[in-house]
Amino acid sequence: MKIKAFAAAVFAAMLCSCGNSLESADGVTSGSPDSVAATVTAVKEPRSPESSLTADADTTTTTTATTTTTTTTTAADEGNVSLVTTKMPEDQSYYFQDGFVVAYSGTPQMRAMEQYFFNESAASALASNVSSYAKSVGKNTNVYLMVIPTAQEFYNPEGLIESTQDQSDCTLEIYSNLNGATGVFVNNILRMHKAQYLYSRTDFHWQPLAAYYSSKVFAETAGVDFPLLDTYEMKKRDGFLGGFYTLSGISALAQYPDDFTYFCPANMDKLKVTVYDRSFKNGYESSLIHEDYSVDSSYMMFGTDDAIIEVDTDVKNDRVLVVFKDSYGNALTPFLTQSFSKIYVCDNRFFEINSLDFVRKVGATDVLFAFNASSAGNSDRVALIKSLMQQ
Repeated sequence: MKIKAFAAAVFAAMLCSCGNSLESADGVTSGSPDSVAATVTAVKEPRSPESSLTADADTTTTTTATTTTTTTTTAADEGNVSLVTTKMPEDQSYYFQDGFVVAYSGTPQMRAMEQYFFNESAASALASNVSSYAKSVGKNTNVYLMVIPTAQEFYNPEGLIESTQDQSDCTLEIYSNLNGATGVFVNNILRMHKAQYLYSRTDFHWQPLAAYYSSKVFAETAGVDFPLLDTYEMKKRDGFLGGFYTLSGISALAQYPDDFTYFCPANMDKLKVTVYDRSFKNGYESSLIHEDYSVDSSYMMFGTDDAIIEVDTDVKNDRVLVVFKDSYGNALTPFLTQSFSKIYVCDNRFFEINSLDFVRKVGATDVLFAFNASSAGNSDRVALIKSLMQQ
């Protein structure tokens, strides 16, 4: 498959996720991968125009009709949970502000989005570095890569679709070059549910609901149990204004704040959570979800990036998962506490020990690299995978 090279690919490094500080690393490896093909968990479906956002669902009942159409949708893999969603507005207007796309102004669906650019050299290095990690850690540890699509993959205005590269194509290109690691392809399941509240409109991050669907695909790939959404306690916060508003100053977003809906697992009171510093020392007990955080810090309730988090669960399957991630990966953790005996959550940008030694020390059976598509195109962040193997 041939993928168009964008002259603006260099700009991808500036569009790093979540507004976090970037710690650079040297020596991106872009060597050719070996010939063994990776396992890809889904086949890409034909791409449909993004102007239609009707979810594939078992039941859809119209409840109101104002400037937009609100529907209650229950899908087969949600159990009995009903989720209120809103179709895209007919007006597909957009403008650019400080390098971001601001779309659907004047409607409740107004949102800001990072622009996506495919970085071919970073993509090659990502596949090469994850493959090298899988080879180095040994055949007794399963290694996975999840490239998480950003909002522009699903909510791009019609006028930008032709000039924006298809994140599904780019992700499958990366996965096709993996050797000894498994690509976890979540674009299809998110596209199936894109009429639901999957991505915040005022923030860089996805909503926890999108992390649920992606965790489901990962659990199926890893061969572990995964409960239906209706086994979780669903909670909602109103009035969330995220990083596009607070950090990037897109003030018009204040007109239509986000709802932030999160889900507490059924075994929440049985979890033991320990937070360590960057060197895996000085541990102290903490919580899985910090519900006392302010509304404007809603996404941060899943924990800080600047730490190593250990979660002991009540699952007795002897599966130990290590997640190396950017901040998108934080939202995955609550949905995996009923699938693994123990979980370690680490951010490559704030990790100060040898990553191979760490995985062996904690007895990991599974390692998941989970990065959003912009991070996957950031050469400095990709290089960290290799440099931390030599730390």
